Amino acid sequence: MRPALTLAFLAGLLPQTMQAEEAPNVTVRLDPEARIWQLQAHSAPLSSILDELQRASGMTVHYSVLPRAPVTATCAGENLPGLLKCLLGESAGLVFGRADKTEPREVWILGSSAAGPVSECAAPAPVVPQAQSEPDAADLRDEVRNADPRRRAEALYAMAASDDDDAEASLRAGMSDASALVRGQAIGGWVRRYGAEAAEGELQQALADEDAAVRLQAIELTVNQAILNRGLLDSDATVRQLARAKLEETLH
Repeated sequence: MRPALTLAFLAGLLPQTMQAEEAPNVTVRLDPEARIWQLQAHSAPLSSILDELQRASGMTVHYSVLPRAPVTATCAGENLPGLLKCLLGESAGLVFGRADKTEPREVWILGSSAAGPVSECAAPAPVVPQAQSEPDAADLRDEVRNADPRRRAEALYAMAASDDDDAEASLRAGMSDASALVRGQAIGGWVRRYGAEAAEGELQQALADEDAAVRLQAIELTVNQAILNRGLLDSDATVRQLARAKLEETLH
């Protein structure tokens, strides 16, 4: 069984209402009737919003890099993971740690993966999946050479699950991309395609990356104790914290 760390939403709600005292331009509260987490912010630094979220919920939020622009947002979520996804965007890389009852008590925001916060977000509603056609292999090969690093990263993610014979070479090239976003996606795609046990060398390489976001991605993708122990010595506090949390999970 994999440790309790997961990128998935964790269902459930805290058993009692927690309401934040108003901080300048930021309010976070659990609605006592609807049992929905609500967040409002106006022209506030994202760090201040996360500080208030921690104070109101008791959940510890770890991060190393955040967008600097002031944030105006109105968000709601059935649980704390849902509220964070609403605030940071669906593409934000989040790793949730140990849980108290049904809510996570820790979360890591992976490097600079936080998307631009949305202005409004309603409570979650059921979504009917839409059928989508698989991207053409030739299109993916073109996309991994796109000037936009997000396009390159998305193409590598899709290529990792494809039968394209060029996938291995593209993923290897992606690990040396100029963009940390692409390098992180490449190592994630490599593990997705070949498994973490077969990717020890690649994960070790990612753990030596100059960007903390890529190193954090390497720690998230492994349960190898040697790699996690190496993460304890990282220069970035967020990488060290995640490595420590994962080591504790593997030992229990």
